[in-house]
Amino acid sequence: MLCIGCAKHEAPPAPQGPKKPRVDIIVWLDREPEGDAETQVAVKTNAPPKEREMLERSGLHLAILGVPADVDPVTFLNKAIPEAEFAGSNATIALTTRCLADLQPALEKNVAAFWTLALVVGAACDARVKPAIGAAALVEAGKASRVRITFDRHTRAFLKVEPIP
Repeated sequence: MLCIGCAKHEAPPAPQGPKKPRVDIIVWLDREPEGDAETQVAVKTNAPPKEREMLERSGLHLAILGVPADVDPVTFLNKAIPEAEFAGSNATIALTTRCLADLQPALEKNVAAFWTLALVVGAACDARVKPAIGAAALVEAGKASRVRITFDRHTRAFLKVEPIP
């Protein structure tokens, strides 16, 4: 007796879909990055860049800003963040040797205008600093080894920012 419908069939291979809808960019603070270079960024918190740096990772454009210690942060950020956006930045990372509490009033005042600001890293100080203002994470140097910024690949907007100890 021959059973035609009894033959074992293997399931067809799963179709290969499009790239994942989200991508994580890891910002390493004062350390060399590990892993895929397309998703890693290294910054030095004790030596912020003097000029804006533009990087591309996984098709996303990131601006790295150094906020000088001797300027008014409101004036500087009001000029530097829109310039980074105009240059094509999907997200901006600001670094400073100043106490984060010095920048907090400027960030709170202009949180709507700074919608592409994802991360601010500054010096630790005695003042209490909020962990986030709007969508931007505020991280004291030495409190985290890296920060994960999750982007929507299609809109190129960042969705969340989370420090990693």
